[in-house]
Amino acid sequence: MNAINEKALKPISKLLFRISAFLVGLMCIPISCDVVLRYAADKAIPGIIEIEEFLMVCIVFCAIPYLQARKEHIDIDILTKRLPNVAQVAVSNFGYLVLAILSGLMSWQLAGNAINKTNEVSFALGIPVSIFIAIAAIGSALVTLVFMADYGHSTSELLSHRRGPLVIGCFLAVVLVILFPLILHRFPWDFSPFTLGILGMLFLFVILFLKVPIGFAMALTGFLGMWALTGQSLGPLRMLGSAPYVETASFVMAAVPLFVLLGELALYSGLSQDLFASAYTWFGRLPGGLAMASVAGCAGFAAVCGDSLATAVTMGSIALPEMRKKRYDLSLATGAIAAGGTLGILIPPSLGFIFYALITEESIGKLFIAGILPGVLMAALFILCIYVVAKLRPGMAPAGEPTPFGDKIRSVRGILPMMGLFLLILGGMLLGLFSPTEGGAIGAVGASLYALVRRRMNRQVLLKALEETAVISCKLLVVVIGVGILGTFLASTRLPFLLAELVTSIQLSRYFIYAAILVLYVLLGCVMNVIAIILLTLPAIMPTVLALGFDPVWFGVVTVILMEMGQITPPIGIVVFAVSSVTSVPMETVFRGIVPFTVCMLICILLLTFFPEIALFLPRLLLG
Repeated sequence: MNAINEKALKPISKLLFRISAFLVGLMCIPISCDVVLRYAADKAIPGIIEIEEFLMVCIVFCAIPYLQARKEHIDIDILTKRLPNVAQVAVSNFGYLVLAILSGLMSWQLAGNAINKTNEVSFALGIPVSIFIAIAAIGSALVTLVFMADYGHSTSELLSHRRGPLVIGCFLAVVLVILFPLILHRFPWDFSPFTLGILGMLFLFVILFLKVPIGFAMALTGFLGMWALTGQSLGPLRMLGSAPYVETASFVMAAVPLFVLLGELALYSGLSQDLFASAYTWFGRLPGGLAMASVAGCAGFAAVCGDSLATAVTMGSIALPEMRKKRYDLSLATGAIAAGGTLGILIPPSLGFIFYALITEESIGKLFIAGILPGVLMAALFILCIYVVAKLRPGMAPAGEPTPFGDKIRSVRGILPMMGLFLLILGGMLLGLFSPTEGGAIGAVGASLYALVRRRMNRQVLLKALEETAVISCKLLVVVIGVGILGTFLASTRLPFLLAELVTSIQLSRYFIYAAILVLYVLLGCVMNVIAIILLTLPAIMPTVLALGFDPVWFGVVTVILMEMGQITPPIGIVVFAVSSVTSVPMETVFRGIVPFTVCMLICILLLTFFPEIALFLPRLLLG
């Protein structure tokens, strides 16, 4: 099996991944052209929505096998990485087999769906829909083979350590899991839909902490849950054959790869260096000026990136060498970078807000605008914190040399085009000139042109940006597929709505319940990706939030900040881990430096709680 994997599966998976990366770059061209034609010639490209939907299916399912081959799907390893090596292999052995069965069933049903829709064509272009469902089936079949190859490798490793009983035990555990709905209905147990919903969520969290990738874990739970709920396998199987295509063939969802591409192009075109250089000319002479410049650079980069990890890693690689030269205390330096990174998913455009909007059916543009003032507020609190620390303990962050005012003005010129692009995207969405998806495409094209004008674009830069976009987008959209399947199960159990009714019937202050939700999100943020948390929890929590009378836009801003707080706090601190890795500074040092910035984030949360207009003022002013 290993030989087949090395000689056939990996080369094929890599080829398909490169096709996926190429299609990512291709998809922004027709959208941008359509927007230009709409206002320049009052014309439109026929079937533009269908084109993008078909491209989305190809992008996701061409990349899935490669991501699994590289083990890059989003998962939780907080527990498994602490297990002995043999136990880790056994856990992986279980996961590979159960996911091989799941993806195999998915491929089988998608293939059947493609055959059934042979005569069905798209409305505008008349393209056979079955072609793209078949592409989804092929991608699922290939990832099944990758899972089987991984299962064979882990089995061989266990057998080489004379752990045959573990292999048998893992196999029997998989059989028990897959056949559990059938077993359930063979005994006189009468579980209510609510009880099955609770059991399903418990099962989900168990397999999540067994390092089963989040998207696949949710899909497995949804499939088994629907089987247990209905007592029939036919309906859940058909769901596996329809949901993966339906969830990815979405024009709205195309905003995800387009905004990711915008951020990647900004990253590889050197925009981050320009932002940091400009920020330093303004803040450099102050005590802690370099750390302040890092935060300001993170805020500026967040305006085109939309991701916290990318923001923190990028600024860390640029700012920390300069702070080392100036003999900055490493805890303060890295703490400022990690804290500044959290602005990446708060200041628009934000991937977190995009997914929040998709789950809650709120306006993406409204959420983007709602994040502006809180983002500025939090950046200001971080800068103030650095100034106070530097004044109290001058040795930690010495002041730099003063910069002539003329140099400050000239430093701004280099970032004006990109700031203009940022305003164009938000302004266009605000004025209704184009949708968020179209804004992402225009932003990506604009970032490319900016890089070309600044002579920072070449074949290698473009290829790297496209490949990273394909990886990130596919990881996120696999989770979306899982959410779609899990959501069907949860809706059928009515679990979210019953929990909302239960919570609202309890004679407790709504702010007590709000505080409990806040604590939950901070804890989840310690161990999970922000977007994964949004997709996993919001379908269950949102009915409660609405029942308690909280504004969903305001709640979106608050929860994003809370989840970001979790990502810089112990025991895990994903952003802290990333900063530590890129700067070679011990995690303990970074965690020590993050403490005052965590206090700043708590202050920001309190201000938003007592003064919700901080988040709601601009949306109400501009959108009514």
